[in-house]
Amino acid sequence: MNERTIVFRQGEENGIVVERDNFAHSIFLNQYQQAINIFHSQWTMQKNMPTSLQANCCLDNLFSNVIAFCGDRGEGKTSCMSSFATILTDRDVQAKAKTVLKLPEGFIAPDEVEWLDTIDPSFFDTTHNLLELLLGRMYAKVAEVNRSSNNQECYQAHTLRILKEQFHKVKKDVSLVENKGINYDALEEISDLAAGVNLRADLRKLIDCYLKYMGKKCLLICIDDLDLNISEGYKMAEMLRKYLVCPQCVILVAVKVEQLVDVIATTHMNEVKNTKITWDDCLLMAQKYVTKLLSRGNRVAMPTFAEICEYRLQIADLDDNADDLGINEITVKERVVQLIFQKTGYVFYNARYISPIVPKNLRELRHLLSSLEVLPDAKEADGKDNEIGREVFKEYFFGTWVLKLSNKDQKFAHQLASYDNLTTLNAFVIEYFANRVKEEKIEIRTQSNKKADSDEDSEIYTGDYVPLYIEITNRTNTSTNISLGDVMYVLWFVNTITVNEDIQNLIFFIKAIYSIRLYGCYNEITADKDKSLFTEVDDAKSHISIHKSDHMYDRINRIQRIVNGSYFSYPSGALLSNKRDNFIVDFKKVREDLFDKLKQAVKDSTKCKKEEFVFLLNMCEYFALYITYASTQTNVEQSNFCRTAKTPTFLGVHSHTANRAIFDFLNPFYAITNIKYAYHRFDEILSDNPKKYGENNIEEQNKLYNIALQEENSILSQLKTIRSKDYDDGWDMHGCISDAVIRVIDVQWAIFEELLRQYKTHRTGEIVEKIRLAYKDIQDLQITLYPKINIKNNKVVHTSQAHQLEFEFLDILQRINKEYGSKIEEYLTSLEIQSMIKQIQTPIQFAGALSQKIMSIRSWPIKGNTLRKKILDISCLSKEYKNLFDLTLRDIFKNGMMYVQEEVEHKQTNVVAGYMLVAQKIKS
Repeated sequence: MNERTIVFRQGEENGIVVERDNFAHSIFLNQYQQAINIFHSQWTMQKNMPTSLQANCCLDNLFSNVIAFCGDRGEGKTSCMSSFATILTDRDVQAKAKTVLKLPEGFIAPDEVEWLDTIDPSFFDTTHNLLELLLGRMYAKVAEVNRSSNNQECYQAHTLRILKEQFHKVKKDVSLVENKGINYDALEEISDLAAGVNLRADLRKLIDCYLKYMGKKCLLICIDDLDLNISEGYKMAEMLRKYLVCPQCVILVAVKVEQLVDVIATTHMNEVKNTKITWDDCLLMAQKYVTKLLSRGNRVAMPTFAEICEYRLQIADLDDNADDLGINEITVKERVVQLIFQKTGYVFYNARYISPIVPKNLRELRHLLSSLEVLPDAKEADGKDNEIGREVFKEYFFGTWVLKLSNKDQKFAHQLASYDNLTTLNAFVIEYFANRVKEEKIEIRTQSNKKADSDEDSEIYTGDYVPLYIEITNRTNTSTNISLGDVMYVLWFVNTITVNEDIQNLIFFIKAIYSIRLYGCYNEITADKDKSLFTEVDDAKSHISIHKSDHMYDRINRIQRIVNGSYFSYPSGALLSNKRDNFIVDFKKVREDLFDKLKQAVKDSTKCKKEEFVFLLNMCEYFALYITYASTQTNVEQSNFCRTAKTPTFLGVHSHTANRAIFDFLNPFYAITNIKYAYHRFDEILSDNPKKYGENNIEEQNKLYNIALQEENSILSQLKTIRSKDYDDGWDMHGCISDAVIRVIDVQWAIFEELLRQYKTHRTGEIVEKIRLAYKDIQDLQITLYPKINIKNNKVVHTSQAHQLEFEFLDILQRINKEYGSKIEEYLTSLEIQSMIKQIQTPIQFAGALSQKIMSIRSWPIKGNTLRKKILDISCLSKEYKNLFDLTLRDIFKNGMMYVQEEVEHKQTNVVAGYMLVAQKIKS
């Protein structure tokens, strides 16, 4: 962070800012110093130029007297130029600047400089040119001085007479050059042909006479936005080059160099029509011309966007003294996102780069900061929401920021902003974005050299990310089954393979829109409390008006509809090694061992001990939070079933006939958006008569939720204690919802990318251990939203620290994983163990395979550790049991020892016996 603090004053953002003091806090401090050095060097050279050279009419070949303040529109070049001119011409301002800026010895005094104010090119046209406007300014100044002089001395009167004669001569030269005069005398006509040659000399004499009359030594001319006049830009530049290069004159120009080059190249192109000269040729000529006119050593570049963002910022009123202000501790880029959060509640982060939401234009930056600064906070003192800030920000976002998008994307942006159908929102975004990727010809190439099905325990995921992208973007998917996780996966994936600016801007916009939507839906939930969290339709009222029968969504809140099943989508095995992150479990075993027993325990509590009841309840809740959906084996094993089903898969109540389910260690993030519904999905299983289960039967509804609600040791009851002291609105789920519900897409990306980055730390151990390590990585992110800040007693006061994302709900799940880890592991690995038992070879089969392996070895003798690896390769054991088998092999074949074939064949019986001991353990 740059140690400098700059001051932005309220009210200065709408016009040219001429700084007259507080230069230490100016954004243009370095530019002023550079301009001073250029000016002094240039003026010293001109002042010391021999008289013989001063009379030379080709001075433009000797030096350049133009100082160019260069930058894009809105970067402050006019303000910088005007402030520098004030430093040169105002004694008080120069004295204040001297305390901060280094003025060279012998620097020109303000009394020696005659400033003609700033000339605006908007006045230049085919009738009035630069020289005429300059003459007009000079003559007006002479007339003003003449009127104010009561006692003119003879010398001054004489000088005035000569000066007026010179004005007349130059005006005639200008008229003749512009072909505005008509002569009927042949000799005069011949004389007029020399006007162009004489104009420079006559103008130099005029400036000399003018300065003597005004009692000055230097004529300062300021020209604003030379490049804006497309039709006359080249003509003005030529007048500068031909006629205004003289020792007594210094010209300040505010210009966008690239645009001036284009203006001049366009003029050349129009002049050489119907020739073989191309645009590139004209562009090259224009670049060389501008380099000569505005020499690189005389250019003062405006501060870069990156420089501005790293300055510390103080926002003050117009009449505040900057020396008395408290020094702010945060930078410009931090202040922008902090103010957006404080005034709107919307969160943007400056992570590896400056957030795209930060305006890359000084004028826009100051407008945004100024408009936000005066707004009330998003949360009032009584905790109520204030919508004013959000409306102001949306006006900026959709009116100004959106212009960064391509024309086609702007149209999509406005469609997306008003898109109300949350059921198909994700599909709408996916369809448009996938088409844009194709239009931009961004190559989606499968990583054919890497095996997605590999069981190797690599330090990083070695699978392929492309198949999931293809599945998600498949046009045959059902629109109601595309999740927010699907959208973010597609955006993330494309973000990693392209630097296309249009696509990058589009990705940011979509992320921002989702964050705005999620935050709005979150406010709805927290405002209406649990009425909106798990909505229930009043059947009596529903018959009053005509409405669409859509009972599928009766109990679904708006944030749940946006997320639509999952916050995270990823290839199986991408986050936890050995595909321990998203895999199939034996739901039949879970149902029979846990849910059926819990149902019986509730019916007859006398036959179930308290400890056993809590275990059954916690385990049922655990799987209710982690299972994304349950169905038949055929459906679940179909990789894209959840997206191609005709009804919303993630909203279905799980049938008592379901025998397979998908377990996702990140599903709790989604489940807690409506935990009552997450539990409700298992009501049919807990029903007294599952075959006749009906959702219209009130007694059949919310059984698991109501059981958990009454048990103080349930997961639900523990979740209700999260941050309970932070809220006094009587809603016991408020703290948990605030802690767990992701409403900022940057947070979702941060979690996903952190799990990818920390992949190697999730390699070892059982499934519950991998999950524990992954949750720890998420919590170690220590994601913090921006605190409200105020300046008090010259110090930054953080008035609220309540906005830190700690994900405390993961602590509760961690305790369940720790307390019931072995049981959970048993249920999660049940299918794998069953499959493994089926594959276990008999002693004869294994002995035969071992003999073939030994016969295939050609390089005898062989080291013990190498031999062990070859034997392990032929076994059907899982990694865990291979490790156990390897312990037996270590006793038979030592690491460093060498073995011959006969010796190995002699010990083959021991190897087979060791293998069968391990196989027997698996079966038992």
